Amino acid sequence: MDQSTQALLLPAIIVISGLPILIAAVLVARGNLHLLNGLDASRLRDPAAAAARFARLLALMAIAIFVSALGYYWAHGNDGRMLWVTVALLVAVNGLAVALMLALARAKRDYRQPRDDERTGRR
Repeated sequence: MDQSTQALLLPAIIVISGLPILIAAVLVARGNLHLLNGLDASRLRDPAAAAARFARLLALMAIAIFVSALGYYWAHGNDGRMLWVTVALLVAVNGLAVALMLALARAKRDYRQPRDDERTGRR
């Protein structure tokens, strides 16, 4: 493998691994909130605002991953730079994951009571 191909291998893998998160952000932005731990959009006070909030957090995760791919390309061959890019990636993605989990917990905590439904027998 020549030098230029080797320099692009890790960034390419990182970009490919960030695509599913970007796809999830688009799906959640379109209102598919059930993808997030079975979140019930009918019980949320403002499902559109929740979808926008969750999609924004997921998109920020994807952006952090894509920026880290640029960082890995920049750091190719330098172990110190690779370490800093890795630490920045871990802090950014895990921080956004915690923010996503807290927002999800807050949304579930603020669920409205289910509506009366004769089919399910609930009141």
